[in-house]
Amino acid sequence: MASDAPQDTPDVVTPTYKTPPKTWGGMLLAIGPAIVVSGSVIGSGELINVPIQAAKFGFVLFWAVILSCLIKYFLQVELGRYCLVHNRTTIQALNQIPGPKIRGTGWIGILYIFGYTLSVVTVGGIMAATAGLFTSVMPLGSDANTSTIGWGLIIFAIVGGVLWFSLYGALEKLIAFLVCGFSLSVVVALLLLIFSPNPKYPLTMADVTSGMTFSLGEPAQRGAILFAVISLLGALGTTANEMFMYPYWILEKGYGDNLGTPDDEGWVDRAKGWIKVLQLDAGVATLLAGVITAAYFLVGCAILHKKGEVPSGMKVVEQLSQIYTETYGAWSYSVFMFGGFCTLFSTIVVVVAASGRMWTDLLSSMGAFEYENATARRTYNRIFQNIYLTAFLGLTIYSSVYGANPAELVILGQWVNGVFNTPLLMIGVLYLAYQTDKRLRMSTITSLLLIATAAAILGCILIERFSSIFGFGGGGH
Repeated sequence: MASDAPQDTPDVVTPTYKTPPKTWGGMLLAIGPAIVVSGSVIGSGELINVPIQAAKFGFVLFWAVILSCLIKYFLQVELGRYCLVHNRTTIQALNQIPGPKIRGTGWIGILYIFGYTLSVVTVGGIMAATAGLFTSVMPLGSDANTSTIGWGLIIFAIVGGVLWFSLYGALEKLIAFLVCGFSLSVVVALLLLIFSPNPKYPLTMADVTSGMTFSLGEPAQRGAILFAVISLLGALGTTANEMFMYPYWILEKGYGDNLGTPDDEGWVDRAKGWIKVLQLDAGVATLLAGVITAAYFLVGCAILHKKGEVPSGMKVVEQLSQIYTETYGAWSYSVFMFGGFCTLFSTIVVVVAASGRMWTDLLSSMGAFEYENATARRTYNRIFQNIYLTAFLGLTIYSSVYGANPAELVILGQWVNGVFNTPLLMIGVLYLAYQTDKRLRMSTITSLLLIATAAAILGCILIERFSSIFGFGGGGH
């Protein structure tokens, strides 16, 4: 006999997945991690390292600039693909690699965090350069050192506040717009030099093509040039540190949730669609960085190298403003300084934010807390963000008091990134790329390009190291 009592019905679970966009326009609207990554990709490498290397060595390094920007695309995509398909963070992914583990955490992840901490001395140089920028524009009193320290404290407070109150999401698009607008104005400066030649700083296609011969310059310079090549490899395009950060932004953007679970109907097709979005996302960042970096380098060669001036010291950004003032005129000084601030500030914020996430991921992997615990994640993020931010402030004060050169800190950190972090992460990516779900794994052509990428990067690093150890390249750093 049927009962009139209400019957229990199973809960209806609303799917969390999202159909990927099919059109180019829809995919462009869906990209996002590239915007965050661009905040650190387009930063100190383009604004400081590239013009300084251009000033030192001229057009001979143009091939290294282009190679450094483009070559890491396949590494970035394959790390992103694995983490997206398997819904894992970077540390969780690297834990799948065979080898020794400490409290369940793989050797590559632990070594990488160590190398990362050494390499982000770059950001100490960036904060010092930013404080020097403000001292040039709005000095706090008559003493330059006191002013620089004062501005360092102000930058420390602003970045700390932005991250503590989670304001970066609101600023993300504005900062990206300002950075891209400023950076694209360097492309305009390059076009002006080409099509409206300045008699003092001629730039010809012969100059440009002379830098694409894979030359290492005169024998006496080769040691220094090889050091510069590795620092550019660690500074330009999507560097090892940005690659390591990339999966965090992918997951926070919601790409992983968009796939649903492997048991959901249509999971493979959705995954293929979102992988295409990821490939476009990484491609936008790579293309943008490549065009803008090439412009910085060529304008730096045309002006700074031909003037024989290598910017240095706490006012390095002010000295670099010549690439604008000698092209557009004296009025552009303020534009350059404002754009330089946006570029460097966004880099500081993105790197500090990512540093917290990396350490939080590492501690979670070692069992300190469950990664799914959002409150614990937020707490650890804030702790490590403040630790790194305080260290960067310390480097700023040190640079001001003891006369350290911020540009040298930037270049040194980027060399560490190139010679240590890049090959280490590359080992992990090469393994993971062949462990991705077979239905969603890369094509044979992509596999060959990935291997070629690894061979080229490893070749550059080995040549530089042998040159340094055995001295056959000549010259110093």
